[in-house]
Amino acid sequence: MWTLDRLKMLFLRVDSYPRVMVCDKDIVLMNIIRIVFLEAYNLLCRFHINKNVKVKCKMSVHPRKAQNQVMQAWGSIVDCNIVEVFEDCVNVF
Repeated sequence: MWTLDRLKMLFLRVDSYPRVMVCDKDIVLMNIIRIVFLEAYNLLCRFHINKNVKVKCKMSVHPRKAQNQVMQAWGSIVDCNIVEVFEDCVNVF
């Protein structure tokens, strides 16, 4: 479990604090980051988000072929990094 002191110790050797923190959806860790690193952006790990989407997809979408299509569409959306083509990424499938 993360503690405030343990988190601070990670960065005491560095001259500047991090501007971006990436973590899984550990609520305690996210709250500590928000409190300790006031100006840092707190982002969720893409691996963990994809893992959660896949689990929800398996529970909600049937048959398996449709699951694969949903996951491909999700990948297309997540990989889209240009606002102007986002709609095209959504409408691929």
